Amino acid sequence: MHILITGGTGLIGRALTEKLTSEGHTVAILSRSGGDFTWNVKEHYMDPLALQNVDAIVHLAGAGIAEKRWSVARKKEIVDSRVESARLLVDTLANNKHQVKTVVSASGIGYYGSDTGEINCTELSNPGCDFVAECTKEWEKSVDPFSDQGIRVVKLRTGLVMASQGGIFRVLARPVYWFFGAILGTGTQWQSWIHIDDLVEIFHQSLINSSASGVYNAVAPEPIRHGDMIRMIAKKLKRTLIFPAIPTWFLRIILGEMADLVTGGNFVSSQKIQKELTFTFKFTSFAEAIKKLTYV
Repeated sequence: MHILITGGTGLIGRALTEKLTSEGHTVAILSRSGGDFTWNVKEHYMDPLALQNVDAIVHLAGAGIAEKRWSVARKKEIVDSRVESARLLVDTLANNKHQVKTVVSASGIGYYGSDTGEINCTELSNPGCDFVAECTKEWEKSVDPFSDQGIRVVKLRTGLVMASQGGIFRVLARPVYWFFGAILGTGTQWQSWIHIDDLVEIFHQSLINSSASGVYNAVAPEPIRHGDMIRMIAKKLKRTLIFPAIPTWFLRIILGEMADLVTGGNFVSSQKIQKELTFTFKFTSFAEAIKKLTYV
């Protein structure tokens, strides 16, 4: 297959490109700069040559949700970077000859809301009503028009990505490594996570398995409590957690509304992808995954 990846210069895009090329696929990167083809989402333009001979598109583009404090302008940027980029792809496909048969789009478990407590979230669960949920709902809606063009669409609601090269693992491990680590909030919040190797394989299977369609939770089968996750990271790095848990009220003062990302949590089910796509996870428990993660 010839596959076009948007947002392909990030953590997932780099790992996915390596996987796909090793499987014999051809990959091209669409980005603002530094890719094989360029686009400008704000000006609603992309190089139409990017679609030449493309069989499938993997849509990963989107501003980092935790990179900056959530001002009104930043919230708009986070939503627009996802929704408008998808709209640009839809319009470009509609107005140019192409052979694209599949679109696999990233999404997130934030669809269910920043904090769903003890509820077991499945793909049929209702969406949340906070900013993260609203953003994710708009994100998913923005790729629905591909279906109107006869294109198979897969949406992957991704959990916390664990990788040695970047992502949430390094964010959590950094303060622990330098003896500033602490449990955030109550520590009882559920964290639904996935190892980068499993996530990349889910994207791969979504591309090549023509029966894959619709929404799937891309999370490991065994969520973990936040406090247990931090303690396991500390043990992995041979560090002691000196500081007490940081209370939720203090995190809200420091981070504002964005504190929901660390004080809340979700218990998300992976049953659908395991049953419908017979997907077998390489890393089912965080204890297994952390053995393969390195910080230094």
